[in-house]
Amino acid sequence: MGNTALVRRRIAATGIVALGWCAGMPDAAADNPTCSANVCSFYSPSHNISCEIDYQRGAGIPDTTYCQISSPQSVQQSVHMDPTGAFTVCTGETCLGNPGLGQGTLAYGQTAGIGPFSCLSEASGVTCTVTSGRGFTISSSGITAAG
Repeated sequence: MGNTALVRRRIAATGIVALGWCAGMPDAAADNPTCSANVCSFYSPSHNISCEIDYQRGAGIPDTTYCQISSPQSVQQSVHMDPTGAFTVCTGETCLGNPGLGQGTLAYGQTAGIGPFSCLSEASGVTCTVTSGRGFTISSSGITAAG
């Protein structure tokens, strides 16, 4: 690699770091690009599933995990789970929201989580659980209980 290409890569990397700093990227993002101190937001590698975990965001905002699948090959569904592992499923287009802008991808075999919530990305779907092990799996086949 020539000196010019190396300098361009360093400048590009510096620009990305500066952009993240200017946009208010939380410190935790350096350790896990899908999570901050109070929110985890990610796509599955196929981008058919998106999830958001909210934990201790402030008064009036419940601690919850929300995932949705909006693949053309599957039924459009979403699921909300509370800190006890109880979850509710909603089916149909009206149940879907917009995934977060610029959210990352959680690679297969990787886990993201905050507080009592944890989500594991696998080729077969995303499994989200709470500390007790209760939770759900969301995939193109639908949403089923886990744990």
